[in-house]
Amino acid sequence: MYPNEIDLMIHAVGLNYKKPYIRHGKRFYKPYRNYFNTTLPDEDWVKIMEKGHAIMGVERVHKSQDGEKTYKSVNFYLTRKGLDYLGDFLNIHIYDEKLN
Repeated sequence: MYPNEIDLMIHAVGLNYKKPYIRHGKRFYKPYRNYFNTTLPDEDWVKIMEKGHAIMGVERVHKSQDGEKTYKSVNFYLTRKGLDYLGDFLNIHIYDEKLN
């Protein structure tokens, strides 16, 4: 995993805004979000997805303010495998809000 990919995963779950809590000497984190919105193509997120650490949401087409150009955006979501990988890398147990 490249440092940029770890940074993207950290941002996706909000770890760059909220800190983990410590209980009995172990670190835990309950994400308040699990998504990263980006324009396509995004090679870093494709690499993360190919490793099974993320899934891609539905592509959306947007028009520029002048209406002349269009671009695609999409949300990427970390999978349980991605949350575990990131947690192991950072030595934190990251909860999955869907399971709790």
